[in-house]
Amino acid sequence: MNNRKKKIIRWSALAMGLVLLTSCTANFCSPEDKAHLMFTYDPGLTRMVLEDNTEIAVLNDHVQKLVNDAKNKGYVTPSMDFWERIDEETFKLAFPKYKEAHPDKTQGMSLENPETITPDVKYKSFKEFGFYKFLGVKDSTTVGYGSELMANWKIWVHQLGLELGIENVPDKDFNNFYEKSMMTIANQKRSCITLHEGEYGTGTSKSLVSAKSWKYAWQKGLIEGLLVYPVAALVEVLTIAFGAGGWGQVGAILLTTLIVRGILVLATLKTTIGTQKMSALQPELAKLQQKYPNSDTNKYEKQALAQAQMALYKKHKINPMGSILMLIVQFPVFIAVWGAMNGSAILTSDSVLGLDLSAQLGATMTKNFFSAGWWTAVVLFLIMGISQFISSRLSTWINKKRTKKEVVRLGKNPAAEKQQSQSKMMMNVMFIMIIVMSWTLPAAMGIYWLAGALISIAQTLIVDAIMNRKKKKA
Repeated sequence: MNNRKKKIIRWSALAMGLVLLTSCTANFCSPEDKAHLMFTYDPGLTRMVLEDNTEIAVLNDHVQKLVNDAKNKGYVTPSMDFWERIDEETFKLAFPKYKEAHPDKTQGMSLENPETITPDVKYKSFKEFGFYKFLGVKDSTTVGYGSELMANWKIWVHQLGLELGIENVPDKDFNNFYEKSMMTIANQKRSCITLHEGEYGTGTSKSLVSAKSWKYAWQKGLIEGLLVYPVAALVEVLTIAFGAGGWGQVGAILLTTLIVRGILVLATLKTTIGTQKMSALQPELAKLQQKYPNSDTNKYEKQALAQAQMALYKKHKINPMGSILMLIVQFPVFIAVWGAMNGSAILTSDSVLGLDLSAQLGATMTKNFFSAGWWTAVVLFLIMGISQFISSRLSTWINKKRTKKEVVRLGKNPAAEKQQSQSKMMMNVMFIMIIVMSWTLPAAMGIYWLAGALISIAQTLIVDAIMNRKKKKA
């Protein structure tokens, strides 16, 4: 394997590591939150009245698609009797909870006398507590109210197999397929940080999310309690203050990003100034590298170059490790803000210019072509990509402009060119990874990345202008 391939693998591994780290904050979604989402995808049978006033029960679109896919795979699918009985068993779990929550509305009603339960109460019981269909007691042989996903479902499949006969219940393959599909839906949900219980999301992804306390956040971890929850709470408070509706979320993302970046700049001001001083010294560093052209292969020149660089840093009172220290401070904050934005429930609600804030940019751009939401997604993706590219390259362009006039006549330097090539490769790999990640991100996260890139560009230009002014005065 040649050196170029090794470098590509090395930088790719680094980029993938960063991608994994951005998802290392804990998922705030409780089993109840996930069960609610699963119930929106399979809320039971839908009753339809035909033209002759005949009522029939049909599967909803999502479950019907699962059944059709299972048939194509050759699995044995359950009969309508099975789905009817699942609904009955779900109601038996839901009604006691509804009666407990609304005693005034259910006075005189009981499961022992089904005729006493009105259709309205039955519907509301199912809607409010039907999520227990997917939430039971772990390792139990009887259905109940617990925190284990799919526990009750598994018990019912076994019991109904004995009652209805094996020909009416799903076979093992279909059951595994159904459970896996529902668990995939549940585990995809991460946006569960909210101060107020309510339904969040849009379309079929809209489901009830319970309020989360700061104490709950600390139980999730140090970063979650110290940074993730406060940032998510700030986003929600600002969104409500701005009026939500889509543009409120956009305003909250922009202001939160600005506040966090401002705090980081103040916290790392000394280090930031040192980093900018190092950038201003690029012409002098380039001259030193020209003085030792074989430092990448000659140990003597490598040592001499290192000593000369350290002397230059000492002269200008610069800590060469400052940039690394700044990254150590900033990186946990970056991860925390990412986790907060990705976990904020309120950012998954509403839309802007036809684009749902919870919709994935890539998925939106590959369907409903030329619709309002499609155009918004395309423009957001392009602007975000361009701003990320400029943000990642701006410092390099500025430094290149500084050094060009002073070192261009001194000839090429293999060591300097090697270092520049490695830096350029790293930037390219990181930029590609950002674009790939952006394709799968919710639109709200795309706005966050755009805001961060624009702030980074502004910060670089402002600091560069200040450094140039000081240089001219000197």
